[in-house]
Amino acid sequence: MTRVLFVAESFHPVLGGGETHIRRLGARLVASGLGATVLTRRGERSWPAAEELDGMRVVRVPPAGPGRIGKYLMVPFALAAMRREAPRHDVLVVRGTRVLGLPGLLAGRVWGRPVVLQPEINGELSGEAFTWGRGRAAAALVRPAVLFRNVWLRDADAYVAMSRAIRREMVEAGVARERVALIAHGVDVRRFRPADGEERRALRRSLGLPGGVVAVYTGRLLRGKGLETLLAAFAAVAAKEPAASLVLVGSGAGQALSIEDALRREVRERGLEGRVLFTGRVDDVAGHVRGADVFCFPSVFEALGISLVEAAACGLPAVASRTGGIVDVVEDGRSGILVTPGSEDELAEALLALVRSPDRRQRMGREARRIAEARFDEADAVSRYRALFRELVSRR
Repeated sequence: MTRVLFVAESFHPVLGGGETHIRRLGARLVASGLGATVLTRRGERSWPAAEELDGMRVVRVPPAGPGRIGKYLMVPFALAAMRREAPRHDVLVVRGTRVLGLPGLLAGRVWGRPVVLQPEINGELSGEAFTWGRGRAAAALVRPAVLFRNVWLRDADAYVAMSRAIRREMVEAGVARERVALIAHGVDVRRFRPADGEERRALRRSLGLPGGVVAVYTGRLLRGKGLETLLAAFAAVAAKEPAASLVLVGSGAGQALSIEDALRREVRERGLEGRVLFTGRVDDVAGHVRGADVFCFPSVFEALGISLVEAAACGLPAVASRTGGIVDVVEDGRSGILVTPGSEDELAEALLALVRSPDRRQRMGREARRIAEARFDEADAVSRYRALFRELVSRR
């Protein structure tokens, strides 16, 4: 039996696209007969140091504390844990190269195990992830270090890119194109599926969602997700369409980049109480998405956006930013509308157009569902991962 060790900066109970991806992938691999362990950080002392989840072993290492500091401080503890765990596994998959890429690669080389590197965001190999929002001086200082680090990262046995943008970045960093597998995060297209009219009404009643046209965002309420722009754009829409509402599904609590408090304050200042709803943390967002009419995804910086894929599977047209891997999910003018990141006017115009046109929403929603089934079916992604692991093990 092939045994896979996933090494990740964060994991359940943290909610996020990458965390959800690893949990779903690991569970599906276990169900198909493989073994899986997740090695991650114990962000809160209340979390168990070890547990079994969905058939996987989860091993958590210190320290507890804020993510931005803790993920760097975890490196020596992660190395010690990898020393114990690597010999028991056949393949190491390192999710995120900024912090754990080199330690994971070192463990793989010491114990003779193939290593797969999987960036979690754009800019990890170009260095942009380290300098985003910090100006040219920071980029000039960071670039030489990134280039030197990439010499070592190019020694991995295989790479997984979740989007064409990340694959392009890898190739530009010197990784041979044939060693990069383009495997997008998949979703369960049977669980995330379109709701008919009656089912949508029932979901809204059970979840306390408003009537009229409901636009929804799901994800963490963090800086960089474009949510400040979304609120400003929705305020313009709300002034023209009194039946429209916006539901923000998720939370920023405990996150270093949280803007949840600022968003709630802005809603009050703009007089949008009752028109903008905050759900707080929701572990299963399928009902909220299936009960909505339009999906909003205004991220400034996004690797792919698993919540965007979930919305597409539910047959929702999207208004989203033209950046990163979002363009792999949304076909502009066909399954949604792409706008310039940070453009309040473009976002408001696109959202208003969909709010006012039910026929266009239905047409785009059908195309979104088709794209999800064709490109983002979780079962297909799991099969491709299995094939990759099988090839690496046989090569070893």
